[in-house]
Amino acid sequence: MCTPRRCHTDRVRVISWFFVVVLGAAAALTVNPEWLGRLRPDWAGLTMTYPVSQAIAVRPLLVGIFAVVALVLLGVGLLGAVRLGRGGPALALGTIFLLVAGGHAWIPWDRGLDNPGRLSADDGVRAAGSGTGAITVLAYNTLGGRTGAEDIAALADENGVDVMMLAETSRATADRVAELRAADGETFQVFDAEAGRPGIGSTALLVATTLGEYVQTSAPRTTEGSVRAEPASGVGPVLVAVHPRAPVESLTRDWRRDLGEVTALCRGRGTDGLILAGDFNATLDHAAMADLGRCADAAVAAGAGGVSTWPVRAPEWLGTTIDHVLVDPRRYRATQAAVVERGDSDHRALLVRLMPR
Repeated sequence: MCTPRRCHTDRVRVISWFFVVVLGAAAALTVNPEWLGRLRPDWAGLTMTYPVSQAIAVRPLLVGIFAVVALVLLGVGLLGAVRLGRGGPALALGTIFLLVAGGHAWIPWDRGLDNPGRLSADDGVRAAGSGTGAITVLAYNTLGGRTGAEDIAALADENGVDVMMLAETSRATADRVAELRAADGETFQVFDAEAGRPGIGSTALLVATTLGEYVQTSAPRTTEGSVRAEPASGVGPVLVAVHPRAPVESLTRDWRRDLGEVTALCRGRGTDGLILAGDFNATLDHAAMADLGRCADAAVAAGAGGVSTWPVRAPEWLGTTIDHVLVDPRRYRATQAAVVERGDSDHRALLVRLMPR
């Protein structure tokens, strides 16, 4: 039979280790909340639920939080071990948090943090000839046109862009971009769609005429504008520019529906050679983006999938990667990618070069 003091100490020890187990498990689940879905199917999709959808999108911030808390716990644990002869729970929890911070850091590192800032000289499809056949894609949210046509056209010229997928970009701006490129000897077909809020809900798709004639076809039904164009001859990539709703609390349902509509293209039939790009307002950690079916993230394949595209006010390693170029990996191989700041948008532009297989 234990003394009151000994019993109290034992209870404190049991409670301390109980919290280590509970908090440690909760911390580990932040690396991938979808692990819960393996225990019970009806728990799947947690990353598509507010506020988890917000938290999982900012892994670099989670790295900092867990690392700082881990260091504090390890310090407390070491102090307790030296002065009082106990500190095991704090040391254990600190170690778990440090491992969790490492897990969060490893994911963007594994997706690639190599950002050259621009692509090499274009040797693909140009007016002078077919070259290597490489197709260069620009995905960029211009923030309602705050990045003007001159900046967009210059970015396209510098990187040999063949396809521009521009969210929050009006038809007038897209036409002006095409005019500026035509003045430099590169002509583009312009397609657009507008839905939802004026300006913000407008999405433009510009396709170089060197890729052949394109026709606008039925696009995914999203809250903001989505544009789809297919080659008139039936030969060439199917191009889809999208802009799902942002996952703020009041719009979560729209966001989930939009992402479902968009990513369904990757799991459906009849999209051989698909190039799907834009501001997805989602990272590869969200459940809708975790299973891309027949698609692959081109920036990841090219080693830049961990570089953040939003917001520009945060360093490249601290923000979130919500702009993507998804491609049919059976038809295209990503050889280069770059994330570039240009104009006054709150997004960085994503450039990807694709080589036909």
